[in-house]
Amino acid sequence: MQIDLQCSALIGSTMAFVARKKLGSATQEWIADAHIAVLTFAGLVFAPVWLYITLRWTPWESMYIWDLSTVPRLLVAVFLPALSLAALGGFALTHHLLSSQHGVAAALVNGFIAGSCLYIAWRGHAQAGFVGTIAEFQAGGRGNLLHSDLAIMFIVAGALVFAPAAIITIRWLRS
Repeated sequence: MQIDLQCSALIGSTMAFVARKKLGSATQEWIADAHIAVLTFAGLVFAPVWLYITLRWTPWESMYIWDLSTVPRLLVAVFLPALSLAALGGFALTHHLLSSQHGVAAALVNGFIAGSCLYIAWRGHAQAGFVGTIAEFQAGGRGNLLHSDLAIMFIVAGALVFAPAAIITIRWLRS
């Protein structure tokens, strides 16, 4: 949960970068449709996968703060729409910066967001690299992410969910 909102904002921002040629001459109707495309991708593709991760691998997703029985349900309920809003915010911010001829600023903002993800992963590398229960982590569990069922889920979700949806969305944004 520590980097999910940043990742969602980067998804929205990436969509704005993909559509940058169109954004300069886009009508308000097209911009509204682009917002719907971003919200649809975030709400129907990104958020459900992260809900599954949150409910299936709660300790890993919470960096070994909560397990499924202790994760605040209100947090999960707020978390899902926040992912969609972060994607929309990333798109809107990047759209604004690109439309204002501030492409370098857009790249810097996105670099800062991506850097925050890398920093958090680096600081929490023991938690990010281990998949298991809180008790297993506290007992000194070592990195096993690449050999876990979570890694398999990332591969399957990437190939069957993220990639096709991203291709469809990107094609529309470029049309």
